[in-house]
Amino acid sequence: MIRRRLRGSAVAAAFALVLSAGSATACERLQDWAGARKIAGKTWTVWWLSEPAAIPVGAHFSVRFRLCGPPARQVRLGGWMPDHRHGMNYRPGVALAGRRGVAEGLLFHMPGRWQLILEIAGAAGREKLTAEAVLE
Repeated sequence: MIRRRLRGSAVAAAFALVLSAGSATACERLQDWAGARKIAGKTWTVWWLSEPAAIPVGAHFSVRFRLCGPPARQVRLGGWMPDHRHGMNYRPGVALAGRRGVAEGLLFHMPGRWQLILEIAGAAGREKLTAEAVLE
């Protein structure tokens, strides 16, 4: 049996490799996503960003999102106004490519407290994640 002693730089390189492999599953905000918000659930965590950044009242907007967790086969996005007990008048289209997606055609038609609801489905099950936004 041959044993070799690793030098400091080799140990540091091996340690960096292990850390980088582990960070692939970490759920960090993407560097170019300033202002992105995070919703954490039991199975999935989602970073999302609206375009425009300030969600407008009575105008269409889109949401870009990044999923962290097991693969998802379907993501639906919608809006709900809990104080008025109604949703949006429009159903947005959602495109999912791997762990990233975009929902277009959202419209919050009146001011007040809205919930942005993401429904995620995959082999790991189903989960509903909710974020709140107050529009003035």
